[in-house]
Amino acid sequence: MNISFAVMLLTLFLSLFHFSYGYKEAIRISNEEGPVQGLTVIFSLPLGFTFAYLSSIFYQQV
Repeated sequence: MNISFAVMLLTLFLSLFHFSYGYKEAIRISNEEGPVQGLTVIFSLPLGFTFAYLSSIFYQQV
């Protein structure tokens, strides 16, 4: 197992984590009444896309 494959797996798991965490926070925010703070959704979804992009780049190098 080379370093590129290990980094690809790491970025894949980070991508899945950020997408699932953003989804969970969006569900939680949708049930709130009144003003909410959506910073976790705002930051976790772009991070999920960034890690998915990096994962595809490292997958092409394997």
